[in-house]
Amino acid sequence: MGSAADYLEDPLFGHTRYRKIKDLNEGTFGIVLLALDVRTNEQVAIKFLERGAGVNKSVLREILNHRLCVVHPNIVQFREVFLTPVHLAIVMEYAAGGDMFEYVIKHKLPHHGQGLVEPSARAFFQQLIIALEFCHELGIANRDIKLENTLLDATQPQPNVKICDFGYSKNEFVDSRPKTVSGTPDYIAPEVLMADQYDGKKADIWSCGVMLYVMVTGVLPFAKRGDDRGNNLIRLQQMFPRIVAAEFQQPLHVSPECQHLLTRMLTPDPALRITIGEIMQHSWFLCNLPPHMQHLNYTLVQTLVPVGLQSVEEIETIVHQATRPSAWPNWPPTTASGTR
Repeated sequence: MGSAADYLEDPLFGHTRYRKIKDLNEGTFGIVLLALDVRTNEQVAIKFLERGAGVNKSVLREILNHRLCVVHPNIVQFREVFLTPVHLAIVMEYAAGGDMFEYVIKHKLPHHGQGLVEPSARAFFQQLIIALEFCHELGIANRDIKLENTLLDATQPQPNVKICDFGYSKNEFVDSRPKTVSGTPDYIAPEVLMADQYDGKKADIWSCGVMLYVMVTGVLPFAKRGDDRGNNLIRLQQMFPRIVAAEFQQPLHVSPECQHLLTRMLTPDPALRITIGEIMQHSWFLCNLPPHMQHLNYTLVQTLVPVGLQSVEEIETIVHQATRPSAWPNWPPTTASGTR
C-alpha cells in the first residue's frame, strides 16, 4: 500500500485495472485523467473527487442520472465507480474529439458572424436533441447544456455528439422541482433567473437554442463586447436584461427555417417556448435526419440498463463510504468498495 503522497501524485497508484496515461482536466470539482483499462485495452476518462464532505447527495444524483442514460450513443457512457484511499473515482467513456466549443472555433467559416456550415450544424444539433429527449423521457433535466459539456468522438469527417456532464441534473421522479440558479451565464434561461421554481426541461431547450445559435454564428447570442469575462456574477448582471428580453441578432445568412427554430427556442416565456417534441417535428430538424435516428430513443428505452452494470445499491454504498475520509490503517474497507 502506498502513502498519501503516492495517491496525490497518481490517483490510480496500485490499481489493478486502470493505468494513468495523462491528465485531462482539473477544476473545483476535482481532476479528470485519461487512463487505460488493462482488461479491455480501452482508453477511459476517470473523474476523481476528493473524499469527505464534498461528496454529497448531488454527487450521488449526478452518478445515478448518468447511469440511467448509459445506453444512449450520444451520451458519454458511465462505466463504474470505485474508491481509492483519497478519492471517489467515476469511470466514463473517453471521447477523443474534444468538445463542441473547440470544434466550432476551429471549423467556423472565415466570415464575421458565421459559424459552421448549416448542414453540419444541423447534424450536430439533431444528435444533441435526440440525446436530450432521451434524458427528458427518463425524467432527467440536465440543467447545464452548453458547448463545453458536449464532447465529440474521433469519427471523421463529422464526429458524433456525446453529452457528458450531469453535475447539475435533476430527476423529476426523485428530486424536488429545480429552484437554484445553475449553469453557465451565457446559456441560462430567463425563468432560472426570475422564478422561485422552474421546469428544468424547458430551461434545457433554451440552452440548446443558445448552442444552435453559436453553431451557426460562431458567437454567443446575448454577449457583447465589454462584458466582464472573469466574474460570472458580474457577467450575468450585465447580460440579464438581454436574456429576459431575448435580445439577440438574428443570423441572416442561415435559412428562414433555422431562423424560425432559433426564435421559438429562445422565447423568454417557457409556456410559449417550443417543446422538444415540436423541435423533433420541425422542418429544419427533419431535413436529412438519418432514418435510424427517428426511432432510436423508443428502441433504447426498451433496454435501459445493460447486464453487468453496477447496481444502484452498490453505487450508493460506495458513495456513502466516500463521504468519510479514509482511515489509512483500515484501508481497504471490508464493505463494497468497487473494482480493484
